[in-house]
Amino acid sequence: MERLCRTAVCYAMSDSDALPPDGLEERHIQPRRWRYRHASPASLIVIALFLLVACLGFLGGRPHPVHIADDGRVRLTVATADTLRSGMFFETRVLIEPRRPIGDVVLAISPQLWRDMTINSAIPAAEKEEFSDGMIRMSFGPGEPGKPIAIKFDGQVNPPLVGSTAGEMVVFDGDRRLAAVPIAMRVLP
Repeated sequence: MERLCRTAVCYAMSDSDALPPDGLEERHIQPRRWRYRHASPASLIVIALFLLVACLGFLGGRPHPVHIADDGRVRLTVATADTLRSGMFFETRVLIEPRRPIGDVVLAISPQLWRDMTINSAIPAAEKEEFSDGMIRMSFGPGEPGKPIAIKFDGQVNPPLVGSTAGEMVVFDGDRRLAAVPIAMRVLP
């Protein structure tokens, strides 16, 4: 019986086994050149790029940008995510600061802004909620200077929403428009 040794592995071969098995050739047994012995750095580069994109916040997860509108009578501040992912929970914080007395502080929201989203809670709850003039309106009663109204909305992006959504949040004194903040959100799969 003859012994066939290639690299560090020896195979016992009889005369009938002189040919390698089907599918294997002599080139499969030959030692490889140095550059072919190691893993390709391409996989490491691809993983590093994914991590870099995620760490820079391109896929969401950055601090919420703050949008401010001030018309002298009221200051409206809205902090909400500008990049979300499908199925993600999010928070929107709204601060209404009256500078002059307001008879009825109404926060109106474009329905397009929260299209295909579920709003789980609004704290504090509005005294009155309605849909009129193409907007969702929440009434919080009279507003006094120095007594801000802070509202927190918790929501979730529904799976059908991919792409972007935009609308505005507006503060009214009853039916009189005071200040508005345009908001746009990008939704990734």
